[in-house]
Amino acid sequence: MKFSIAVLVLLYVNVVCSQNTIQKGNTIPMVGYWFKGAHKNVTYTKTETKTVKGKPVVETSIMNALWEIKDSTDKHYTIHYTYKNFIFSNPKDSVSIAYAELFKGVTIKYRTNELGVFDTILNLDEIIAISNKGLNNVFKKLNWPDNDVTRVVAQKMKSLFNNPTLLRTSISEEMVLIHYFYGFEYKLNQAYTYDYYMENTFGGEPYPAVAVFKMTALNATADRCKLTANITPNDKEFQRILYETMVNISEAMQVPKPQKSELATALLLHKCEAEYSIAEGWPVRITFTKTSTINGSKTTAVTTIALTD
Repeated sequence: MKFSIAVLVLLYVNVVCSQNTIQKGNTIPMVGYWFKGAHKNVTYTKTETKTVKGKPVVETSIMNALWEIKDSTDKHYTIHYTYKNFIFSNPKDSVSIAYAELFKGVTIKYRTNELGVFDTILNLDEIIAISNKGLNNVFKKLNWPDNDVTRVVAQKMKSLFNNPTLLRTSISEEMVLIHYFYGFEYKLNQAYTYDYYMENTFGGEPYPAVAVFKMTALNATADRCKLTANITPNDKEFQRILYETMVNISEAMQVPKPQKSELATALLLHKCEAEYSIAEGWPVRITFTKTSTINGSKTTAVTTIALTD
């Protein structure tokens, strides 16, 4: 995620305070105060509904992981995110299931800044190597016949699955959502509008957008606050980047390029709702809804992330 520097809370909150506190006027900063060794169990659920010609197709995947603070300094947090298991509602999707199996027990190592804002994945090269090695095992496990057709398909899949930008975007999705609201100061029921960038899930240039953030509930007794964000892309830039990305993918896959008219009505909307512990800034539950419409096909993906002790 990219934010304007002006909205980062780099003042007294991360130096003077040892936890987030409610300020005058029902205002709080959202900063992570986590100690080395702290950990949470993560349950990640994604339900995707595709509507094509009025017929819905629903697929659900569930992933369990362990979220651990490995290092805590005055400049950053180092966090390990270890995949434990995967569950798919669609047993016919054998490729995705076999690919996911590669990552059981694999740890994504990443860093945030001192406020808890997601920064970067530290072991991306290691993850790419696992993906490279694993795809060959996937093809063997699926017992695909060795012929010109399957070799072409396998090569196309490798070019997509092992694209560093696309892979980074894909594996960091949970981490970005967990750290979605950090680094801001919020006043109850006040809307904040920022310049923003929406990730391009196809691995291309991100979409310039506008984000409206808001704290909708604050309960000091329960140590809870609720935050929301609505993000919409700049229409003109969204159309341009989407078309260029689709052309690049078509060339890589050696399939016909799309027509601009096919993408003229494309829409994209992101909405995030989250509940946090106020004092320590622990995320409790995040729900991210992504709605996209391309060439008459609508897809709604709802991702829920719950963190528990």
